[in-house]
Amino acid sequence: MYYKSFLLKSNFKLNMAEKKKNSNSNNINLKFLINAQYLKDLSFENPQAPDSLRNVQGNPTFKIDADVKSRELADHGKNIHEVELTIKCETKFDKKVLFLVEGVYSGIFTIENANNEILDKILLIECPKFLFPFLRAIIANCTREAGFPPLMIAPLDFVGMYEKKNK
Repeated sequence: MYYKSFLLKSNFKLNMAEKKKNSNSNNINLKFLINAQYLKDLSFENPQAPDSLRNVQGNPTFKIDADVKSRELADHGKNIHEVELTIKCETKFDKKVLFLVEGVYSGIFTIENANNEILDKILLIECPKFLFPFLRAIIANCTREAGFPPLMIAPLDFVGMYEKKNK
């Protein structure tokens, strides 16, 4: 298992009521521990094989979707959460699917001393930032091993994804 501990100083803006409650509100110490990370699911389809492995003339199109989910793991202990990062990609050429790949990469995190608003942002923004490079590498290796160039997914905007979910 992979363990890493961070002590974070909150840079999230607190409302006035919270500032009055905590005289040291600008320096709230958060405990952030990565307890484990793991590949939860991986699927690859090459429906046109072996024809899809011929030299493709032109540029294929890519449709990439990403999602982040979190849940509390009360049966594992206090302040423990699982975060799942899911990435799906459909690659087509001339309206034919070259390949489909879907991966779910998860982490178990201990987060202490965070109010609900900050906890939600940590779980849906910061945690997937730690998970993304691992899932990106897995997907790139998977597509390369399938006979295609490695699919290198550009960094994701987890802040934008969070804001879109909360509209």
